[in-house]
Amino acid sequence: MRADKLHSIESNRDPAIDVLRIVPSDRRLTLELAARRNRGRASWVFALAFVFTSVALLFRRFGQIARARTPASLADVQTAIDAGNHAYLAALEAGDARGYASVFTQDAVSMPARGRLVRGRATIEASIADAFKSMRFTNGSLTSSQTHLDGDTAYEIGDYAFDVATGGASQHLTGRYLGVWRREGAAWKIAVDSSQPNAPEPAS
Repeated sequence: MRADKLHSIESNRDPAIDVLRIVPSDRRLTLELAARRNRGRASWVFALAFVFTSVALLFRRFGQIARARTPASLADVQTAIDAGNHAYLAALEAGDARGYASVFTQDAVSMPARGRLVRGRATIEASIADAFKSMRFTNGSLTSSQTHLDGDTAYEIGDYAFDVATGGASQHLTGRYLGVWRREGAAWKIAVDSSQPNAPEPAS
């Protein structure tokens, strides 16, 4: 009897109830599958973007290395040296210790005519800053007479002249200098700086 009633109830049940029971679970499944596809698509897009970015950075780095290894012409190096000498003099006459030191490499050596060797850009900056406390440089000139290029190193010989005021006295100094320039990326910096005061005229 109970089985017949149960069969009758099941036979007379509205099919819409079963649809309502099934649709929510199917929808959840559909949404979950869509979310998985979106996550997969996002991961794929991110991975592709990472690959493209990495490749672009590698090409950029290789381009920088290639440019750095490109042999420089003597004319281009001389132009860079002239610009460096201009910056050197401008900082010297302005009493700008940091600007003066920026013309040198980090491991540069300065060999003044008098005094000890000065090693390293930071020490060169400190040394010239101390000199600026009591000395003023004006009317400076640096004139290249010879430049020899060997790969990423250039050897420059030239003549210098400037006025130095110390206290109430002033004197005009002249001489010859040797500058060893080294290429650092696209820039040329002084690696070794030495001077020869009151140098005689070169033999003919």
